[in-house]
Amino acid sequence: MSTVQIKPWQHDLGHHVVGGSVYAVKPSLRVAAAVQLRDAGCRVHADIILGPDHRHRGVSLDELTAIRRAAPTARVDLHLIVLGTQQDPAALAEERRTIQTAIDIGVDFITVSQSRRELHQPMLAAARAAGIGLWLEVPPDSPGPDAPDTAAVDGALVMLIEPGTKQSANLGHLEKVRRLAPQLPVAVDGGVTRTIAALCVDLGARYTISGRDLFSLTQPSPDNTDKD
Repeated sequence: MSTVQIKPWQHDLGHHVVGGSVYAVKPSLRVAAAVQLRDAGCRVHADIILGPDHRHRGVSLDELTAIRRAAPTARVDLHLIVLGTQQDPAALAEERRTIQTAIDIGVDFITVSQSRRELHQPMLAAARAAGIGLWLEVPPDSPGPDAPDTAAVDGALVMLIEPGTKQSANLGHLEKVRRLAPQLPVAVDGGVTRTIAALCVDLGARYTISGRDLFSLTQPSPDNTDKD
């Protein structure tokens, strides 16, 4: 059976400066990846992706709960990504269930888009009252706020690619990090490599999220007959 490991470059940036996106590994390895991240002094980042059919396409809520059970001291945050603009009752109910799960397991913070922040203001206010931060997603097609409302949000997540996709990072978006970092905590996600993470920290980012460049898989030896 394959196992997941954390590459050592994250140590260069400091404790809890790097987070691992567990969406980047296959579902059967996500809990193990979270435990590895905790042990390596990394944060655990979970992309909760809801498609137009209301189904989960990223990390599932069961996986999120299992991660917390396996790594109770891990610093976990989640990014609620809603594909499309659906607002029907079933979709909104699943989004609320996601936020409630985040409250129940005690994540560090929840990142949402501006539209979702407005739709779920009461529940997100309850999350903040419970000590969970509320971070604002800054997607590639948005410059982000010129003057963030620091009374309403606790941080900003600058996306270098479209949420839920796998392109290479667009470094043109790093200007947002430089502009926003003096005003509130900033994290960066989307195609982040070792080099890009260091650039983001130099620009003032407090948290960088990596997936494909942070994890490595150890394959079984040829004489091992175990199957995945």
